[in-house]
Amino acid sequence: MTRSQKRRRYLQHRNLTVAAFVLAICLIFIGGFHRFSLRTSAASEHEMYLYYTSVTVRSGDTLWSIADEYHTVECGDMQTYIMEIQRLNHLGTDEIHAGSSLVIPYYTAEVL
Repeated sequence: MTRSQKRRRYLQHRNLTVAAFVLAICLIFIGGFHRFSLRTSAASEHEMYLYYTSVTVRSGDTLWSIADEYHTVECGDMQTYIMEIQRLNHLGTDEIHAGSSLVIPYYTAEVL
């Protein structure tokens, strides 16, 4: 076997080893991703549905107190949730008045 044939054989063997290594890394990555996607699928088995309700403002109510009654993790942080209530009800400020009605978004696992 000549020197160039040995070199060619060595390079082929090295290329096969590198390819096998890259394939193994890809399989490990895909396997980990598959396990992650199974976990997220299991978590989504308990889907939450967005609904809206109408609330009549009572004396002493604030946007914060009303939002606190309906806020869940799915609503995001409290400030964002209050801003969404303001947007839905066309409120320029956080001032509300007893007797007025507000549309309030909320999440539940129940299908209503």
